[in-house]
Amino acid sequence: MFDNIIGQKEYIASLRTAIDNNRLPHALLISGNEGSGSLALAYAAAQYLICPHRHDGDACGQCPQCLQLGKLQHPDVHFVFPVVRKKNQKEAPISLDYMSEWRNAFLNNHYLTLNEWTTTSGEENKQAGIFVAEANNIIKTLSVKPFESDYRVMIIWLPEKMNEETANKLLKIIEEPNDMTHFFLVSQEPERIIGTIQSRVQRINLPPIADVDIQQALVSRFDCPQDKAIDYARMSHGSYVEALKLLNDDEERSFYFTKFCEMMRLSYAKKLFDMKEWSEELSGIGRERQKAYLQYAQQMIRENFIMNFNTPSLNYLNENERTFSSRFHAFVNHNNVAGIMDELALAEKDIMQNVNAKMVFFDLSLKLIMLLKSANK
Repeated sequence: MFDNIIGQKEYIASLRTAIDNNRLPHALLISGNEGSGSLALAYAAAQYLICPHRHDGDACGQCPQCLQLGKLQHPDVHFVFPVVRKKNQKEAPISLDYMSEWRNAFLNNHYLTLNEWTTTSGEENKQAGIFVAEANNIIKTLSVKPFESDYRVMIIWLPEKMNEETANKLLKIIEEPNDMTHFFLVSQEPERIIGTIQSRVQRINLPPIADVDIQQALVSRFDCPQDKAIDYARMSHGSYVEALKLLNDDEERSFYFTKFCEMMRLSYAKKLFDMKEWSEELSGIGRERQKAYLQYAQQMIRENFIMNFNTPSLNYLNENERTFSSRFHAFVNHNNVAGIMDELALAEKDIMQNVNAKMVFFDLSLKLIMLLKSANK
């Protein structure tokens, strides 16, 4: 339902008006960056369209049509999404092969990402796509009359994953669908959709979600403290997905922050024995966390370098990071920022190549001694 969408009020109102006045385009491309809510908006618009008892600007949520769609089991609302060939599967895969997994994934998170979807479906190591067999199934599905609703809706998530043959096969039905049939194409990279399809659809470009809307969602849905919600919203760059990641990774980010502060303070003070102990601790946290820590450290160096330019609107740090950086940023400037970033990137590369982690981190901390001192040259 529209009420469940975070922000995007202007675009909700536009779709609502189009449906109320029977002016909804037969083919609509809703584009937006990951976390903007494009898929959630398409789903809510489909529910509003098929609900025979819509009122107060939203679907009723209680009628048989709404209840069926609420379980993704409405016979006249169809979902197409990127898939891969299952192990030992002989025929080309289509979305119906993964419908059970899709229901679980989407109903759990209307702001689903492609990475989350392929992980949920158990195919995270394979390239997902929308293939010709899918196009044939779409044409077949839409060749029959609606079962329960006056409308038929086809939601195609990430149409940029269609190869050219698949896209060409759908041109005619997208341009001239049967009566009361509507396509919602939901894209994150619309420029990758072939031009002949782009020319046959009307387009809505969703902007990043406003910080205040993300902030309110974090507070109301997760009981997130107000100060943290403000930080997460600002650091998310308008992506609800990124905001949730920040919320869920708060403890891990705090750990990385602590280790970053220790690394910089110990190196600056040339406390070699403490640096050695610090390196041994980092060597025991596992390769993936070591890599994530070094990526976090690179982010912190970028943020501290930017802080030298006195443009707070360009800094994306939480309260603890801002407090530390208010003094530390003086040690990251044009004299050493490139050197520090190079060493952190090299350490990350070494970790990925399974170089001894204890040696990597101790060597990094030694190099930082000279790099931090060079800030004052």
